Amino acid sequence: MRQIYPFVLFIISFVACVPQKEVIYFQDDIEDKYIDTEYNIAKNRQIIQPFDEVYIEVISTDREGTNFLQQQQRGGIYNTTTPEGLSIISYRVDEYGNVNLPVVGKVKLSGKSIEEAADYMEKQLEDYLYQPSVKINFVNKSITLVGYVSRPGRYYYSSDHINIFQALGMAGDIQEFGNRTEVVIVREDENNTTKAVVDLTTEKIFDSPYYYLRSNDIVYIKPLKKRRWGFDSFPYALLMSSITTLILVMEYVKN
Repeated sequence: MRQIYPFVLFIISFVACVPQKEVIYFQDDIEDKYIDTEYNIAKNRQIIQPFDEVYIEVISTDREGTNFLQQQQRGGIYNTTTPEGLSIISYRVDEYGNVNLPVVGKVKLSGKSIEEAADYMEKQLEDYLYQPSVKINFVNKSITLVGYVSRPGRYYYSSDHINIFQALGMAGDIQEFGNRTEVVIVREDENNTTKAVVDLTTEKIFDSPYYYLRSNDIVYIKPLKKRRWGFDSFPYALLMSSITTLILVMEYVKN
């Protein structure tokens, strides 16, 4: 009877733990782990698309041209550190790829990078201002992380690019029972929606077009089978206590 106890303990410990191989990111097969490995990861320029939000600033050497667009907008004090505040002072690209500017009217920006859009707008404004200078930035770029991350939710970022590990860091990383080998990424590109599955435990992730996320991407972390079975909430202490009590009673009766 005493031999059963270690065996039961071993079985419970085996099924309750997540193997280390399932929680380590970008593993490789190189024997010498100290050899530096380089990856050429292309950072594609972000293209303006319908329904994007952009902040536009126009400056001119004309006295009247200073902060041209701001002069045409309604006055007011806004908290530009919040998504709502940024939405008030920014321009939303409509479904046809245009922004509607004061005085100038509709200007098509979709399909262009922010640099190309700024150059294009400068040419459009030459009829109104002397030597106009245009600065454009994306605002309210966001990604959504759901499933087995520590803090699911929608996260805003201001950098030009964000990779999937930076996004996971914002959400507190994947939980212990989250599946790192089958991470689902849902991406919308104009009228098309694509779903991809990536493995974060292999270095092949660096070559994936989904290594860098795009604004409005959704990252879903599925549960491991162990979590679906409920092992992370299983009352091990109660089970072990019951087994111990049973063994002691049987030993007492036997003697």
